Amino acid sequence: MSVKLLPLLKLVRLSALPSALADVFGGMALVVALGPSMSLWNVGAAKLPWLLLATCGIYLGGMASNDLLHARKDALLGKKRPIVTGEVSFKAAWTATCLLYAAGLAGAILAGCAGPALLLIALTLLYNWLARGRVVGVTVRQPIGMSIAAVAVIALCRAVHVLLPLIAHMPPSSSPDRLVGTIAVLFAASVFVYFALVTIISLFEDTGGGRAALHAVQILLMPVPLALPIVILARPGTAASYVLGVLSPLLIAAALLLGLWKALDVARESPTPPNLGKAVGAGIRGECLLMAAFALALVPIQPWWGFSALAMYPAGRIMARWISPT
Repeated sequence: MSVKLLPLLKLVRLSALPSALADVFGGMALVVALGPSMSLWNVGAAKLPWLLLATCGIYLGGMASNDLLHARKDALLGKKRPIVTGEVSFKAAWTATCLLYAAGLAGAILAGCAGPALLLIALTLLYNWLARGRVVGVTVRQPIGMSIAAVAVIALCRAVHVLLPLIAHMPPSSSPDRLVGTIAVLFAASVFVYFALVTIISLFEDTGGGRAALHAVQILLMPVPLALPIVILARPGTAASYVLGVLSPLLIAAALLLGLWKALDVARESPTPPNLGKAVGAGIRGECLLMAAFALALVPIQPWWGFSALAMYPAGRIMARWISPT
């Protein structure tokens, strides 16, 4: 039985993929920035294709498995997901999921980061299981404990993901110094906090509400895109270019915050599932801006990493016109 292309693209939520690709470009900027401190060799684009393949496979496989594990919940909530509408069968969805995960793992093996890739696959499956909640009769319930665990798991998943390029390029014998550890941890921690906050928004996407939580997210988001650039810029002599190394990262971070605040203001005013879904979509696309700001602050002398991450933002917005990222 043949399956049309568009339902498959909806199954894997292709419009959310650019945010994951931006992670790779941001992670590569981290590799270049920290390379001299760790005596890294072959820091360049040699492993980039395999890292991109790993990201595409694992990320899209995670999205497909989400629809598989949430099929009953989505049907009860009336969501027009491809499995619910019958556009994609369970067999086709399982096949796509397994093939995507396999492709992602193959890319990770070739890039030299198979262990973290296996962890990512496990984390995506665990998140999808936790986020599906419990179906009791015709009622969907989301226990608070499962919700908190789901937030932590998906945030950890993205934090591990942005470190894949660094892990792939790190020689086994390297011993990162304190400075390397500080920057790498802050880089990953910023992503962890950012996606934890975005996931909190998504917890209300099915039922609406959550005004107090949305207000808390707005406040907590403020320092997230600014922390790493400020730490980097505070180091003397790190900004080779004022425009690329200082002004651009801060403007991009400000644009990220402004866009998210606008989306969250609309959601707080009218916390309906569609408005909350738009806020989640803005948060997912915002990862592109986060990575662009980080990459330009880290390596302004190689701005193509930041520009590549930045280019993922309009790509995601354009694709979102036909395929929802949530």
